Amino acid sequence: MVQTAPVTFSDPKLLAGLYSNASFRNLCKPGEKQNGFVKSLQSTLNSDFKGHTLRGLLDIGYQELLQNYRHEYLFKTTLLNDYVLKKYSMKSSILLNEFQIGKSIADAVLVNGTNKVFEIKTELDSPHRLATQIQDYKKAFSEVYLVVHEKQVEKYAVAIAEEIGLLCFSEENEILDYKKATPDTSRLDVDVMVKSLRKDELILLAIRLSGEVPEATPVKLFKTCRQIVRNYPCAEVQKEYLEIIKKRINPATNELMKSDEIPSWLKFFCYAENIKEKDYIHLIGSLDITF
Repeated sequence: MVQTAPVTFSDPKLLAGLYSNASFRNLCKPGEKQNGFVKSLQSTLNSDFKGHTLRGLLDIGYQELLQNYRHEYLFKTTLLNDYVLKKYSMKSSILLNEFQIGKSIADAVLVNGTNKVFEIKTELDSPHRLATQIQDYKKAFSEVYLVVHEKQVEKYAVAIAEEIGLLCFSEENEILDYKKATPDTSRLDVDVMVKSLRKDELILLAIRLSGEVPEATPVKLFKTCRQIVRNYPCAEVQKEYLEIIKKRINPATNELMKSDEIPSWLKFFCYAENIKEKDYIHLIGSLDITF
């Protein structure tokens, strides 16, 4: 039996670059891209890694980051594992990653019987633009939450409006409710919701509201659909809008989150990517590479 030496890392910032959706995509592809990921991981090590599996090294690396470099991917992973999967049924809920609303991009959006939008501010982030981001989010969603590390809770608690919720990423790597959001639909904006939709989604929204297929040339279709949608109250538009964006996540992806094959630190990637079966099979297999 091969004896494995303790693993240590040279630079948490370099290591953090490997824990992202963009980086993990390389593990889904055989050949050069996967090899590039492995070499990048090896370059962050300042110890012998002989006998370790890729899964084992990434397990250790994740714990290292939790202690020394809590970047956004760790917050999103914990939000999915310790908040969404624990509190909500995935049969009726979806979590969307990097959702554009107005001039801002929300870190995550949860849609089920209600709807919540999450803005993450890590210890590495600045509160710059927070007020603008929150105002944008209110134009499409009813409950706005700020997610921060527990060391910064008090700092942000006094900086946000009363209706904004606050979630705390604790030292025990849990997501705790510090303050619940108060639902607010007074700022909903139909045009902002419309612009966040894909073309086929906008057509579907117009059909669901009016009960008819819009009559327009391809060039004028977007404008026609937007005019149709503008005829309906914001609350009615939002209800149909939420049902439509829920379809962006395949139900099979929700079911996949129950699998014990997926390490906790990889679930957010698999979920946000809406991962295909062939990519999933290769990804899980690559974790068993032994050095």
